[in-house]
Amino acid sequence: MPFKAPLTHADLRAIRERQPWNPDVIALLWEVKRMRSVLLRAHQLSDDFKRPAGITGCLYDDFMNGLRDEPCVIERDRDVQEMMEPPDKLRKGMAPR
Repeated sequence: MPFKAPLTHADLRAIRERQPWNPDVIALLWEVKRMRSVLLRAHQLSDDFKRPAGITGCLYDDFMNGLRDEPCVIERDRDVQEMMEPPDKLRKGMAPR
């Protein structure tokens, strides 16, 4: 049976807002946050991972492709890209780039 679509940060926040009184939901959301941080660390280190030879190479390729498709990785890359864009309005004393 295939997995359901992964939840985005907005989806998780909506769950939290619907169930602020439920300690089980809060505990599960903290666990999701911890697991997302593991995925982000794996993504940060993925350039240093070497592709194994042999039959496990396909598993490695699947893992790396899946890692790139994780919502937490996509959201983090988007946030970094937005921070790197030049500001719409220059601050006082800033020269245009």
